[in-house]
Amino acid sequence: MRGWRAAGLAGAIGIGSVLVIAALLQFLAPDLAYQLGDRAREIASGNGRRTFRIALGATTGSSYRMGMVLNRYLQEKSGYQLELLATAAPGNVGALLDRNDRIDLATINSADDDAAKASGVVALAALEPQYFMVFVPNSSSVQEFRDLAGGVNPGARQPGQPATLGERVLAYYGLTAPSADGAGPRVAIVRPKGGMATDFEAGLMTAVSRTQTLHSDLIEGLVGGGDYRLVPIRDHDALAKSIPGTRPGFIPSGLYGPNRRIPAEPVPTITTTQLLVGRADLPGRVVRDLLEVIYDPRFARDLHYELSEENGRAVAGLVLHPAADIYYHRNDLLTSDRLGRLSFVASSLAAIAAAFQFVVRHRRNEQVTGRSRLLRSELAKLDAIRQRVEESPDPREAQALMRDAHDLLSSAERDAASGLLDTQGIESLRSMHRVCWLSMQQGSPARGLSDSGRVPPAAASAPAPPDSAAPGPVPVAPV
Repeated sequence: MRGWRAAGLAGAIGIGSVLVIAALLQFLAPDLAYQLGDRAREIASGNGRRTFRIALGATTGSSYRMGMVLNRYLQEKSGYQLELLATAAPGNVGALLDRNDRIDLATINSADDDAAKASGVVALAALEPQYFMVFVPNSSSVQEFRDLAGGVNPGARQPGQPATLGERVLAYYGLTAPSADGAGPRVAIVRPKGGMATDFEAGLMTAVSRTQTLHSDLIEGLVGGGDYRLVPIRDHDALAKSIPGTRPGFIPSGLYGPNRRIPAEPVPTITTTQLLVGRADLPGRVVRDLLEVIYDPRFARDLHYELSEENGRAVAGLVLHPAADIYYHRNDLLTSDRLGRLSFVASSLAAIAAAFQFVVRHRRNEQVTGRSRLLRSELAKLDAIRQRVEESPDPREAQALMRDAHDLLSSAERDAASGLLDTQGIESLRSMHRVCWLSMQQGSPARGLSDSGRVPPAAASAPAPPDSAAPGPVPVAPV
């Protein structure tokens, strides 16, 4: 039974210690507490053994190319890769929220309204600016975006998915709405059938828009032959103020085409930011692995990106994944909040230690006071017995009083064994008991004491005097 009690006590102490440590970690080191809890949840759920999936848009786009470079360095650094999925980019946020698709990560742009409204989507990093680019053949009469007419390809999307940025810009200028004279809209939306150059040559469209990084293979492939040119958006400042998540910008001259002559001058347009987002339940370990790759200088060099952690945490108003937030603040200086927490815990521990010492000393003082009170009481009883023994002329009464003294000493011995009397106290009582016995021995001979009346006290360990007829020490009741 005692073994079970000891085991139960040890288990309770262990559980209590774990809870106290967990509470202290959560208060003093919330980052470490999150990492430990996140890792435990990942192990318990079995997610650590599955392949994580990322939606990247079209295979010809800049996001898919980014995913391929990301996978190469992820394999090198962490020993695993993501499953790359070609999707219609406007539906990436919906795919993240759809549990049936089991998509864990996606690339979107900062103009995506669904991401800002979704509660289950968190950001990992802001990557590279993406430029809204509109192309027409060199033979086209279009001089600016307002001049567009006929079939325009604003990008691919599935039915029910949010509008592409190209469709939103067309709607801003009213090019897809019926005209005031009752005629149809100036621009008809057409979806891609093949490659952009192929659709141009087939006469399926008069213009095409894409949102890509400057060094996208998709754009290089279209304008590399010099047959197409960029269309400017001259009032790009006003347009950027009307579409959240966009900014006014310029496409630099001399980026594309033969001898790098396209465009001939900077082209005004709007820009968005390429964002890497994920599900809120994405394991923190995966987030840290991805960020380690993204901020590896080789990753930015291969993609012609300009990346920094300071810019990477500016995620267009989205909530950062907790692991990403920890990563971006890992080198921050000790804050006043953290110092305040440390000071509070240190003060609390000091107060607990002082309170413990006070309780221990108070308890000790109470024990000393109780022992002193009990000792005075027992000594007073023995002294009263001594006086009565000295004053009593009756041997039988003296013998009865000595038996009372023996009982009192026996009870005191038990008290000493249980800690109610200290060593000095029990020695004092033994000495007083011996005084009682000596008083009895030195009493008047007229008492005619019997042998039993002259028995030495139990506390005396020396043998009886030679002239004594006592057979030995008086037995004391066992403790």
